Amino acid sequence: MIDELIAGFEDFKRYSYDAKDGVMQQLIEEGQSPRYFIISCIDSRANPGTIFRPAPGAFFAHKAMGAIVRPYKQGTALSAALRFALDYNKVQKIIVLGHTECGAIKALADNIDDDEISSFIEVAQNALIRAKACTDCAEELLDRTVEETVIESAQNLMTYPAVNRAVTEGRAEIVRWVVDMKAGDVLEYRDKTKKFEVITTHENLEDSRKNA
Repeated sequence: MIDELIAGFEDFKRYSYDAKDGVMQQLIEEGQSPRYFIISCIDSRANPGTIFRPAPGAFFAHKAMGAIVRPYKQGTALSAALRFALDYNKVQKIIVLGHTECGAIKALADNIDDDEISSFIEVAQNALIRAKACTDCAEELLDRTVEETVIESAQNLMTYPAVNRAVTEGRAEIVRWVVDMKAGDVLEYRDKTKKFEVITTHENLEDSRKNA
């Protein structure tokens, strides 16, 4: 099965190294300058490197179950990565990317009996409580918990000194997104309406296909 990974790398090499407009040599010679830092779930179906089809060097990536951001603790992988991205690479947007059909959120709602997993996802308990206060529907509960978790993770990001400093100084902003896996849309949380609203359209998708 590993052959499919090697075949994928050969395609990457063909288009990013060998093609006339391949960008990897330029990135190697000039260095990287990503504009985004994307915090996403470990779910293989919601990999930002796949769903956004980015060019090499477009973003820094951090993965965690449920795209959950725990409150700041010095020396963690996330705190070090954010410091590096914001203070040394001048990243402008931090995107918390949740998604529907999330196994981590379902595990939270089902009160999974696994100390290793539950000890990590328990930070989203407040998100689950807020979601339960809004709906009695089981399916809506999970989707709402995903949204509330993204909101809470964004709030927790502000406890990270590098993030707080960059946002306060106007050098960076936190973006709250949810990928609707069934509908094939991206939703963004709007402070004005206090809701997640669709920011992608199928019309734009059709236009992009016609112009491809």
